[in-house]
Amino acid sequence: MRMIKKIVLSETFPGILLVFFTFLALLCKNSFLSVIYTDFFHANFTVGFDYFQISKSLNLWINDGLIAIFFLCIGLELKYEILRGQLKNIRTVCLPIFGALGGMIMPALIFVIINHSHEFAMKGWAIPTATDIAFAIGILMLLGNKIPTSLKLFLLSLAIFDDLGAIVIIALFYTDQLSALAIIICLFCVFALLLLNYYHVTHLSLYVLVGVVLWVAMLKSGVHATLAGVIIALFIPLDTKDKKPYLHKVFKDLNPWVVYFILPLFAFANAGIDIRDMQHDFVFSPVSMGIILGLFLGKQWGVFTFCFIAIKLKFAKLPENITYKKFYGICILTGIGFTMSLFIDSLAYKNSDIFEHADKLAILIASFLSAIVGFIYLKIVK
Repeated sequence: MRMIKKIVLSETFPGILLVFFTFLALLCKNSFLSVIYTDFFHANFTVGFDYFQISKSLNLWINDGLIAIFFLCIGLELKYEILRGQLKNIRTVCLPIFGALGGMIMPALIFVIINHSHEFAMKGWAIPTATDIAFAIGILMLLGNKIPTSLKLFLLSLAIFDDLGAIVIIALFYTDQLSALAIIICLFCVFALLLLNYYHVTHLSLYVLVGVVLWVAMLKSGVHATLAGVIIALFIPLDTKDKKPYLHKVFKDLNPWVVYFILPLFAFANAGIDIRDMQHDFVFSPVSMGIILGLFLGKQWGVFTFCFIAIKLKFAKLPENITYKKFYGICILTGIGFTMSLFIDSLAYKNSDIFEHADKLAILIASFLSAIVGFIYLKIVK
């Protein structure tokens, strides 16, 4: 039992869970369980009463609802790190900021170059710009003491800014037609959160209540509902009135639910791709190649190149006692898009089967390729 507890509490376990549920989803979708798997996640669940109700499939409840909690967790972590943590010093954050920018620009550019002639395919330009922090950190932890703490902190910081970039992209490019009434309700909710923060209210139930109303309003507004999580995080106080840590406590209480339940469930719901009748042509289609090359090559090239430029221009500096060869290994791991890329894919293509789900398969191929090559590279390079 002690060994099981040690494995479950280790930093590698969330990554192991993601891999397990990904393969489980693929097994279910490509076996006699296929119909049960599909029907289960497409079953409708209705919440509400009379004229006020929300009816969605289980898959959409996960993608629109539970993932909002994931973004809430990201928002809490980002706020804490900027105000109290390692991102407090501007010089410290320059390297991961430049890396995150390069890791978004280069993959998007590769995807656009390959798919510029296909209007619908172009909607997925942001798919290879994402990094799955849980998976990437899990791979790093498997390497143990071979990876210095400074490199782990760099990857964590870069992933935070990468997720922030993903939030901005979703807000700007993946929102539907806006509803004025719903937007007004959202503004009232933001004002309520502002008052709660101003008066240092630390009753979590009040934030949950306002947050649920905000989430529903955003769902109806056309702005993607997951952004509600980030907005709520921005207004949760750092400390209680008697100066005891509050925000960090909320993050620590919430994070296990995200890494042990929400992200594995998301992977299980979205990684089920039927590859039994998939033609090889689709795997090598422009969309698939744009995603694979964007994630596997674009991410590592973009992160390393932009960081190298920032260092040479003296905006940032390489972590102490770290060589460029070792640093490049971390850049390879940023190509693990996985759950974040799958999420953006669902927004871009609305789970369309026009590509025979080769787009999702390409995400898995690129993510596992980045994980395996990055692991071997860091294991060998001194």
